Amino acid sequence: MVEYYVPKWEEIEEGILDVVEKMVNDDFVPDVIVAILTGGVIPAKLVADALGIRNIKYIDIKFYKGIESRERKPVIKAVYVDNLENKKVLIIDDVADTGETLDAVGNIITMYNPSLIRSATVYVKPWSRKYPDYYYKILDKWIIFPWDKWEVVRENTNAPIDKKEKYFDILRKLRK
Repeated sequence: MVEYYVPKWEEIEEGILDVVEKMVNDDFVPDVIVAILTGGVIPAKLVADALGIRNIKYIDIKFYKGIESRERKPVIKAVYVDNLENKKVLIIDDVADTGETLDAVGNIITMYNPSLIRSATVYVKPWSRKYPDYYYKILDKWIIFPWDKWEVVRENTNAPIDKKEKYFDILRKLRK
């Protein structure tokens, strides 16, 4: 049985500020942020806003097919990246589970000759083979982020998500 962790927005914001503070204390402010689609988009936007960075790029890479179901290796779908030469780059995702996605994206970014690459996530799993340079908290449960909750509840109707009854009402109306 899957154990879930459902962070509130306030915890996400606290986590982002914690990550940003660690970066600033480390004297690292990136020139460019590369968000891993889709989970890294909102954390990337929050970090960018906190640091006043307007340059956000994206890499669409898929590893998980569902709760505890993943591909053999990360699959790169699209790369929306340019102009990274001699730039400090921060790769952002919501969670480092195995670390393979961060590794794959780091390898892609290296081809663009940045001066420095670092990574950040809100959470990291204790079994991850690669820890990001910056993270907020280590968790050993399946994390239901606010931006993923409807996807999770479609796969597991017993997931501990608020407002799911309203969501199911909407789905019923769609299927009419």
